[in-house]
Amino acid sequence: MVKKEFLDAKEKALRSLEKACTEKKADKEILPILSLINDSEECYTSSSCAGRIVLLEIPKIGDKKKARFLGKWHRTIEPNELETAAKKAKNGLLWLIAQSPIIHIVTDTSEMADTIVKTAIASGFKNSGMKSIRKKIVVEVCSTERLDAPIGRDGILFCEKEYSQLLIDISNEVFKKSMDKLLRFEDKLRDILS
Repeated sequence: MVKKEFLDAKEKALRSLEKACTEKKADKEILPILSLINDSEECYTSSSCAGRIVLLEIPKIGDKKKARFLGKWHRTIEPNELETAAKKAKNGLLWLIAQSPIIHIVTDTSEMADTIVKTAIASGFKNSGMKSIRKKIVVEVCSTERLDAPIGRDGILFCEKEYSQLLIDISNEVFKKSMDKLLRFEDKLRDILS
């Protein structure tokens, strides 16, 4: 990517992030890392999520367009929150999903991309790698921890309280591990980007 194209794309991405922050659509937990990356001359972020726990209603497998978020939390959750969210269900499978953070970083050189990938992996984000190298160099920072569990259908929960509590405990653990990894990644990024 030519430097001018890189800088133009960065400016556009930063405006998009600023708008998301203004509209309170950006995950505040990840903003310090995004600022650190975006303050660098060599890279910028294009999209990100700090990690989350969601209850999703999906009419049919693969039908993302008609899927509905019944609950979305960027923090640990309690059993009553899951039960309350499940009461909003109407039609389809209910999935409890815990996702680790994901950050897309555009770099101006393959050397910087390689450095970021190695830094992410050293911080615990083992699934990190280069996503694209053609028009622009994009690194995807992500981890292996996640949970995807069908827990009901058409508003009826399948699982007993003990199993539901186990799934919530696992989801919360995924989230806590994610926050620890983000802190490690931020510390290591400070060393390579300053």
